[in-house]
Amino acid sequence: MFRPITDPEFAVPDGERRTARCPHCDRPFRTDRLYALHLGEVHPEACADDDRERYDEAYREESHDLFTFHAKVVVSLLLLYFGVTYTYAVVWH
Repeated sequence: MFRPITDPEFAVPDGERRTARCPHCDRPFRTDRLYALHLGEVHPEACADDDRERYDEAYREESHDLFTFHAKVVVSLLLLYFGVTYTYAVVWH
């Protein structure tokens, strides 16, 4: 199903160390969080109970970070929209 991934395809940059390597596809990861997400998404059948718990926690953190990013984008777009609207109303009319 999956072919082994070699280091040149997913190499960790010089000066950084890989924290984990997937035992199933041999892919390196910079953080344990990325490894846990990979294991839960790509190899769910191979997850033990502790791996599943780490995946669930990493998924919750990732979801929270994504929600925060989306909220910041929406607020920024609203501020930009109102800034342009008020500038147009004051300066050009």
